[in-house]
Amino acid sequence: MQIQVITKNLKVEGDIKEYAEKKLSKLTKYLNSITSIKLDLVEEKSKSRLHTYSAQVTLNVNGFLIRGEQKGDDAYATVDAVADVMERLIDRYKARYEVNKGRVPESIRKPVNSEARREDEEEKTGVVKLKRFTIKPMTVGEAIDQMEFIGHDFFVYINGDNNSINVVYKRKDGKYGVLQPESA
Repeated sequence: MQIQVITKNLKVEGDIKEYAEKKLSKLTKYLNSITSIKLDLVEEKSKSRLHTYSAQVTLNVNGFLIRGEQKGDDAYATVDAVADVMERLIDRYKARYEVNKGRVPESIRKPVNSEARREDEEEKTGVVKLKRFTIKPMTVGEAIDQMEFIGHDFFVYINGDNNSINVVYKRKDGKYGVLQPESA
């Protein structure tokens, strides 16, 4: 299992990266199918406080992504808090899906090598990030679960019934919508 700790603007004493890796590696005792863990730890200056820390953890569980975030005034306490959030999300994931019972779930996402972005194209379109991913057929319910676990407002997937690309999204009223393109 790979643990990646990315820090930005961090000026704390001690070895926060080593601490975070040790703390987050303990998540595997709750869910043994975690394939990678990524922590983004950012120190932000705030007008009301001297420093604020933001920690976002993304777990890859055989292609299913689970994401949690916490903010705090102390980097170590923020890492502890986001680890607690991830434990609760893992419990929710395990309650919803049958895991760690001898069955190895099929990966729903596989990383794809990304191409280098062209700066002139970024300037023309305003696109600053290109994200490529492989998807597999799933139901609307599975797509909604994945969207909720990563904390996004939409999710692109292949409809298992008709093999078309669909988008599930969260509406302003809290309900869900599905976009199903049709050929002209």
